[in-house]
Amino acid sequence: MLKAENSMLKAQRKKTAKLRNLMAEQCKSSHYRNKFVTDSGQLTTDSQQMTTKLIGGLIYRCVITVILIALGYWLLYHNWPMRRTQSENYAFTAEEAEKLKNYPEVQYAYGMRAWSRGDTQKASEFLRRALLQNPLHMDAWLRLAESEAVLGHSETSREILMFVKNFTAGVYRWQWPQMLLARDLGLDDVFLKNANYLLDHGKLTQDTLYMLDFHYHNDTVSVVDALQSVNLVLYLKWLMRWGRVDDTLNVWQQIVKDGKPDQEIVSQYTHFLVREKKILKAREIWHKFNKTEGIINGGFEKEITQRGFDWRYQEDKHDNWEIRRIGIPASEQSHVLQIWFAGEENISFHHLYQIVPVVPLETYQLSYRWKSKWITTDQGPFIEIYGYDQNGLHQSGPMIKGTNLWQTEMLEFTPPEECNAVVVRLRRLKSGRFDSKIAGTLWLDDFRLEKIQSADYADFDLK
Repeated sequence: MLKAENSMLKAQRKKTAKLRNLMAEQCKSSHYRNKFVTDSGQLTTDSQQMTTKLIGGLIYRCVITVILIALGYWLLYHNWPMRRTQSENYAFTAEEAEKLKNYPEVQYAYGMRAWSRGDTQKASEFLRRALLQNPLHMDAWLRLAESEAVLGHSETSREILMFVKNFTAGVYRWQWPQMLLARDLGLDDVFLKNANYLLDHGKLTQDTLYMLDFHYHNDTVSVVDALQSVNLVLYLKWLMRWGRVDDTLNVWQQIVKDGKPDQEIVSQYTHFLVREKKILKAREIWHKFNKTEGIINGGFEKEITQRGFDWRYQEDKHDNWEIRRIGIPASEQSHVLQIWFAGEENISFHHLYQIVPVVPLETYQLSYRWKSKWITTDQGPFIEIYGYDQNGLHQSGPMIKGTNLWQTEMLEFTPPEECNAVVVRLRRLKSGRFDSKIAGTLWLDDFRLEKIQSADYADFDLK
C-alpha cells in the first residue's frame, strides 16, 4: 500500500517538474520573439531616419551649390569689365567711359585723360561722376579741386581742399598734393603746415625743401621763419648739399639761437665750411663747441671721424696699404696709428692728413713721434706741411726708413699772409729704382702744434 502511494507521489512530482520545464521554455520562447519584434522595429526606424538625413543633406548641398553658382556668375558678370580698369594708364574712350559708368576708376581715368588734354570742364564732370560712385576717392577730390580752381571757382576749390585735409589728417599719402594745391590757392597756413608735417616725418624731404625755397624765392630768412625749429637742421643740410655757403650761415645762426646743436651736425657743418675754405668761420664753430685748437686727436685716443679738423684717410681697394688705429699692449688707454705697406706697388702715398687752422704770420712748432719696422726702398714716408687756402708754404720732415725705435721730430713753420689753415700730411714719393715697391710698418703718435713766436714779437726784435 505504502509502495503504491510513493510511486504515485513520485509520478506526480515528475509530471509537475515536466510541466514546470515546459512552461519555462514557453516563457523563454515568448521573450525572444518579443525582443526580435522590438529590434526589427528599431532597425526600421533607424533606416528611415538615415534615409531622411541623407536626402536632407543632398538637398542642402544642392541648394548651396546653386547659390554659389549664382553668386559666381553675378561676380563674373559684374567684375569682368573691371579687368580693363586695372590696366595702368589705360586711356578710356568716351563710349567706354559711358558704358562703364558704374566704375569710379573708369570715370576717374577718363577725367584725368580730359584733364591732360586741357578739357577742364569735361574733366570736372567725370571726376564728379567718380565721386558719386566712390565718395572716398581722395585723388578725385583733389583733382576736382584743381579743376574748379582752373574754372575760376576758387572758393569751391578751397572748400574741397579743406574737406580733404580734415578727412585725411595724419595720412602721408595726400600731404604733398594738398601742399601744392594750397600754394596755388594762396592758403599759406595749409602750405606751411603740410610742409612741416612732411619734414617732421621724413617724407619727400628734398622736394619739400625745394618747394619752400622756391616759394620764398631763395630767401633763407623767410624759410627759416616758416620752418619749425626741429626742421632747421634738415634745411641746413639741404643748403650744404647745394653749396650755398652764405645761406647756411643764416640758418646756422638760428639753430644756435634755438639751443645747443648736437655734435653730429657741428661736425658736418664744420666739415662743409672747411671744404668750402671758410676756415675762420669753421674754426670759430669748432672751437665754440669742442674747446680744442691746434692738432685734433693728435694722440689718436679717439676714433677718427674724418670730418672737420679731425684726421682723414683713405683705404686702398687693392690693399697696397692699411691704416689702423691700434692700442698699445702695455696700456689699455693709449693708442697709436699704424700704417702698413704691402710691398706690392711703387705707390705715391698722400692719403693720411689733417687740416689745421692757424693764424697767418705766426710761427708754429709741430712735434710728433714715430716708430718703424722694415721700411724698404730709398723713398720712405715723411711728414709734410703746406698751405691749405694759400700757396707759399711747404715744410718737410725727414724720411722714415728701415727699423727704428720711437723717435721725436719737430718742424717749425710760419704761415704766409692770408693763410688760415695748413695741411699736416704723411707723404711718400715714388721711387725711381728697380726695388721701388715699398713694404714695412710705420707707427705715429703724439702730434702737437704750438705757437713759439708771434708776428708782433718778431717785428719788435727786428727793430
